[in-house]
Amino acid sequence: MKKLIFIGGPMGIGKTTVSKELASRLTQSVFLDGDWCWDLHPFVVNEENKAMVIKNITFLLGSFLRNSTINTVIFCWVMHEQAIINELLDGLDEPFEFHSFSLISNEQALTERFMKDAAQGKRAVENLTNSLNRLPLYQQLDTTCIDVSAHSVQETTDILMQQLLI
Repeated sequence: MKKLIFIGGPMGIGKTTVSKELASRLTQSVFLDGDWCWDLHPFVVNEENKAMVIKNITFLLGSFLRNSTINTVIFCWVMHEQAIINELLDGLDEPFEFHSFSLISNEQALTERFMKDAAQGKRAVENLTNSLNRLPLYQQLDTTCIDVSAHSVQETTDILMQQLLI
């Protein structure tokens, strides 16, 4: 059966990097970053755009799950509310084995990772507070939390592979 893997966590925790590493280790896999469906200029958060993004993501996830050459779909995004995860899953009709992970860390590790990205122009410093404020929300989700505070990308990916029994 095909696997659908969700990797959530706050901005700057390393979701994209870990997801890419996981995809590179698996055969017949695909990686989708939810941010690709939300790259609006200007970036406008409203109900119309939120609904469009969810619809686009579920369309892509469903297409990947129906594709005969893909066995594993890896999806990452800032999924800080269970309702986001549920809405995405509700839009899928294909059979799959589902795994949901949240990458978490202590505040110091998240700040260090975030500021490293900011120094490289990948993130706006003013978003750090939002990321730190959302960090505790991941403990409340129906996901497997992985504390990445002291782990490299490779070590985190190893932990995911063990959790997935791959």
